[in-house]
Amino acid sequence: MKSSINFINTFLIVLGVTLTVGLTQLGCQSDTKSADTLDHGHSESINPDVENSTPPVRVTDATLPEDADLDMVVSDAIKNIKKGKEIGDMSLVMNEGIMKLRAVTEKDSNHVAAIYQLGIMSIESGQTEKAVKRFEKLLLLQPENQEYKKILADLKG
Repeated sequence: MKSSINFINTFLIVLGVTLTVGLTQLGCQSDTKSADTLDHGHSESINPDVENSTPPVRVTDATLPEDADLDMVVSDAIKNIKKGKEIGDMSLVMNEGIMKLRAVTEKDSNHVAAIYQLGIMSIESGQTEKAVKRFEKLLLLQPENQEYKKILADLKG
């Protein structure tokens, strides 16, 4: 009895691993997940019959040189976000703004200005959970900051 249970368990594990590997390979070879076809949950789509149809924004990871001045990167990112919003260039907002801010936090996970800007962008984009986590972190770094306390209280409403 015990050996048949062990055989069944072994069979199920092998079957699960085989299915996982097979499905992963099929997914990796699929062209249905290319950056041009993902809609990331947005309602805009490319439609040649609709005027002002916009293509999806291609987002790329930002990398920073080892000796990058992180405060300057944050300053430039903020300028790019503002400019991108003004001219309607979401690629500029994402790639030269938000992704640069994220790169700063990858180099320095406690960079207050970058975390703050990412928190504000999370609020603006309706990503409340991310915003809450970012402002909670900011309060850990600067527990007496009244602005962070107020924003966090408003978010938790």
